[in-house]
Parts: sequence; structure tokens; C-alpha cells
Amino acid sequence: MLRGLALILALSLAACGFLADVWEWNQKLTVEVFVDGKVVSGSAVSHVWWQEANALDVYPSGYNGEATMVDLGPRGKLFALIGEQTKYVAQYTLHDELGYTRSDYERLLPAIARFRGSRDVSHDRYPLLVTFTNLSDPTTLRKADPENLAAAFGPGVSLKVIRLEITDEKVTEGIVERYLPWLEAVGRSRSTLIPNPPKFLKDASDIQRVNSGDFSTELFK
Repeated sequence: MLRGLALILALSLAACGFLADVWEWNQKLTVEVFVDGKVVSGSAVSHVWWQEANALDVYPSGYNGEATMVDLGPRGKLFALIGEQTKYVAQYTLHDELGYTRSDYERLLPAIARFRGSRDVSHDRYPLLVTFTNLSDPTTLRKADPENLAAAFGPGVSLKVIRLEITDEKVTEGIVERYLPWLEAVGRSRSTLIPNPPKFLKDASDIQRVNSGDFSTELFK
């Protein structure tokens, strides 16, 4: 009996997935930084998809792409990481303008997929910003405070804006790996860039949780 119910549920979920609408878009994240009065910037395009709710009222979703990197010259490299927030930043940034609540997935998500244009990302939706004191050493990973980039990069460096654009441009590939060629090897050898994080996730800092996949989803494909 239980096996039969499980089979029916599995078939129902499969049917829902096969027939479900999928909303998807490419989004470009641009980070602009003041360095001694001049603006430098970097951009990366990622792909986001959402599927309409399944029989369990869950909206399957996913993303792929890589972090946005800004080359600050001798000051270092700034990375805006990707992650779960990548799937939600368009909803938070555009829902008011598009006229839907964030929870109104059935109308908001297709509206985002149709939208074209760029808008500034609010401070509370910024991705995690990081840098390395030594690009060759993943354990030198450091958090970069968007309100005080000078603490990580020295006087004269400050964040201008982080901007989101829904675009037809292709997903960015390979830029981050060019500067961090060890990403895949480290990702295969341990779960986080900084070794030996706390046993429980709740005890770990943002930096202690960072892994290779936060820089690129394509490393192990």
C-alpha cells in the first residue's frame, strides 16, 4: 500500500515537472568602484531559472554562472560572489516596479523574464564581497565591507554602485578561473576555501562558509 502511494506521488511529481512552466533569464551584475577618484568596474552574466510549483507547492529553481570580479590594479581584486541570493536578487530589485509582491511568483517571475533594463541593487541585497591578500593562497580570503572597502584595499577605494541588468547577453565563463586557477583543485579537496571551519554552520562566519562554488558553478562540469 505504502509503496503504491509512493509510486503515485513520484509519478505525479514527475508529471508536474514535465508539464510545468519554466521562467528563466540572464542577469548581469555590475560592480563599480571608486579608486583614487576614478571608476573601475567589472561585470558577470549568470542564468537563473524557476519552475512553477510542484505537487508539494515547492518552486524548483537554480542558477549558473560565476562571480563578478573587479580588477583594482595594485590594490587587488574584488569579487562579488554568487550563491542562493543570485536567484532572488531580481525579485527584490524589480518587484515594486513590476507591480507584484515578492511572493506572487506566478506573475512576478514571468514579468522578470520579459523585463529588459538595469536597476541599482539595494544595499541589503548586495552579494558577499571578498578579496585575497594573496591570490595564490585560498586561505588568505578576506571579507570586503561594501561600506568600507578602504579597510581591505587602502585609502581612496570605495563602492559606487552594484547594478543588476536583465539581459540577452551570454553567461560569463572562465574569467574568475583565469585569476584563481586553483579553484577546482581546492573544491575537490575540501568543502571550504579556509580549512577546518566550525562543525556547525551556525557557528561559522560568512568567510568560513565560502567554497569554490561561490566563485563558479561550472568548475566540476
